[in-house]
Amino acid sequence: MEKVQINKPEDLDKYYREDEGRYVIDGHLEIGCSFNIKTSLTVKGSLSIEAGEFIEAGGFIEAGGSIKAGGFIGAGGFIEAGGFIEAGWSIKAGGSIKAGEYVFSFQFAISGEWISTGLLPFWRQYWAAMPPLKKWREAILGDRCWDDLKELPTRDEADEICAWDGWHWILRGHLECYLGLKDRFEPPAEDGQIKAGPGALY
Repeated sequence: MEKVQINKPEDLDKYYREDEGRYVIDGHLEIGCSFNIKTSLTVKGSLSIEAGEFIEAGGFIEAGGSIKAGGFIGAGGFIEAGGFIEAGWSIKAGGSIKAGEYVFSFQFAISGEWISTGLLPFWRQYWAAMPPLKKWREAILGDRCWDDLKELPTRDEADEICAWDGWHWILRGHLECYLGLKDRFEPPAEDGQIKAGPGALY
């Protein structure tokens, strides 16, 4: 698979597939500029999209690997990645947001119809220090893999962990998915977090 470097918006033109109505890239996409496309963007395989600034599409954005931007990530449709989805600013989708790993905005600004994740953001020391997880502190800090750790709490204990009122809604949602309590979670409509829907970006 090739490494595709986009340094100006017109560099993307050769990857547009008229028959599919979207941009399709068979390689790791690195973006050295900001760009806004009116259709959809797909990066095939297990490869990623990385941008120093922002990524915005009128349709959907999907990657077999991860999607990462120093600025914001926005799509009129869904955003989906086999790995993580991470932005320095916000992540906003008119549809769903789905990641095989985690979804995280350093501004804690994420909106979409719903969010689905497979792993937790942050590092082991963070989770081990959280009061609801103190019973499993040693196991979390040990060398057990994350797949094993999620099997430690019982269903009742998992409910109790997620019910703690100290979690930000983004972290609570990640825990609910990780511990198998839910397969997805929705952003609240309060605290400035507006649930997105079709046409939310435009």
